Amino acid sequence: MQVEIIVKQSISKILQFLEHKIYIKMDCHKLKFFFDIIFITSEKIFSKLHKLLPMYIQFYQEFIQNEIELAQITGKHKILDIGSGSIPASCILLAKGTSAKVTGIDKDLESVKRAKKIISRLNLEGQVEIIHANAMDFLMNDFDIIIIANGIYPYEDLLEHVAKNMRDDAIVVFRTYSHHNEELAPKDYFLKKFFIVGQKTFHKRSGSLVSLLLYKK
Repeated sequence: MQVEIIVKQSISKILQFLEHKIYIKMDCHKLKFFFDIIFITSEKIFSKLHKLLPMYIQFYQEFIQNEIELAQITGKHKILDIGSGSIPASCILLAKGTSAKVTGIDKDLESVKRAKKIISRLNLEGQVEIIHANAMDFLMNDFDIIIIANGIYPYEDLLEHVAKNMRDDAIVVFRTYSHHNEELAPKDYFLKKFFIVGQKTFHKRSGSLVSLLLYKK
């Protein structure tokens, strides 16, 4: 327990330092690339540290709850998480927080293998399915909510694909980076070509990370 507290405090201090010293000076496009690399690397490391997995997943609790409230996700929705990663924290917290059926896909086979083991250990196989797949080839018209995770490139092509293949009444939750005084970061202006851009929520514990609601045009 003492180790967990120390780790949490350390992460919090690092994020505060980055927020006040680095985030505000960085272009949002570079900011997204920088943190996507950190996100992918940290997942691969923590997926092998079983004792720290609960702490890692819990770190995203507030983050996911913000998205649940933003998109008004309920147990009636079918959710697709694109880029679910080695530790499918979003899938786990969405399933537990809403009782919804969640499908996570990732094109990295090793990440999928690790994620499946975690889902099995948590006895969530009946609610969460992890699939090895490339989102560019995956059928999306069966889902109500589509979440675009961190660490996906090229995300412009993916979002265009999602816009063309999602259901008319589906909602996309897109995670990106934006400074607090920006309605939309310049790198994300292209979104307006394919979507109606809705509300967004800032995630206080994750610096300039925001979640945007996107609706099909």
